[in-house]
Amino acid sequence: MKKKYCRSFVFITILLVVVPCMQSSKAGTLSGVNDPDFLMAVDTWLSDNDSGSLPVLSALSNKGNIAARLLLSRIEITDRASGNFVRQMSRSERVDLFRSNFGNGVFRLSWIKVEADRGNPIARALLDGTSLGINIAAIKHLYEIGEFEATEHLVRKVAVDGSQSERRELAQLLISGSELTPYLRGFRFTSLGMTTGRAALQYITGMNEGIDPDSIGLDNDPDTRTAMKFVDFGYQAGAQTIGYWDKGKHFDAIVKWTMTAPQAMAVANLCRRDCSDQQISACAITGFGLVGGYYEMIRFDSPLENIIPQDRFLNSERAIGMALRRIASARTEAGVKVFSDIELSKKSQCLAQAVTKLKIQSNYKE
Repeated sequence: MKKKYCRSFVFITILLVVVPCMQSSKAGTLSGVNDPDFLMAVDTWLSDNDSGSLPVLSALSNKGNIAARLLLSRIEITDRASGNFVRQMSRSERVDLFRSNFGNGVFRLSWIKVEADRGNPIARALLDGTSLGINIAAIKHLYEIGEFEATEHLVRKVAVDGSQSERRELAQLLISGSELTPYLRGFRFTSLGMTTGRAALQYITGMNEGIDPDSIGLDNDPDTRTAMKFVDFGYQAGAQTIGYWDKGKHFDAIVKWTMTAPQAMAVANLCRRDCSDQQISACAITGFGLVGGYYEMIRFDSPLENIIPQDRFLNSERAIGMALRRIASARTEAGVKVFSDIELSKKSQCLAQAVTKLKIQSNYKE
């Protein structure tokens, strides 16, 4: 089993070399991708400046720039923590900013819908990726065009509502080491006692140790059960706040994964930016919990990988800002603020200071 997993890592390495070339080729087919104004707008958006980027992308979209149209549409539906520029807009103002001038009122078509209807293959694939049903063919298509992160909704749909044969088919399709594999495993093997929390904790431990997560054995002691819940949901588990701190035996594993995994780079870079070495662990575990645990952490994604590769997005100020805004506005599932400012300071002083600075500098409203 271990040798098989090592071969999978070789496949991932090859994939990481091939995918950027494929993305570059696909992106080259998007009209407007090399427009200087578009490139500047992308850089500005990645610097976490909505007011300096989104109106430019909107204007370019109205002028027929296809790259701007697709990126703007994806930003609208994937931004997990908008800044005040967008949050303070009325609904009609948001429609004017993000949508096409086709249709009426607030029901105007998205630019992706417009371009899909015109036959753009990338737009069609992205539109299929938002379908409500089981659509494994759409997942395959998105993989083929290099939009791996856009498959998340469809993968989760198969995991939750798919038949066992559909789940098996998806398991064979998912890229080796995919961060969504634990979610699928959590539903495929429920009869064997598997849960999404257990699968995620196995994945985190396996990635840290460089071994097959499926081979990780977890005890059924109270500490491990708490860790599984924390990994599954973070602090947002119903009306109660489930925490996990440095006395837990899985604490180091969660911190290590948060600070080293590519998928967690937004929170890791936030902690490195605002915390001393001695404060890193507290920041990492608190940030992990406040964004919503493993399955929410992996949702900090590039809106359009053909334009913005995932690694470029995750290492941008945009990703850091999105993570910080998510942390600042964290609520339990009951709609209650997870921590007061004082409580957050006790968990992670540097993270609390970063949240306070965000509120003062950008007038961010929770």
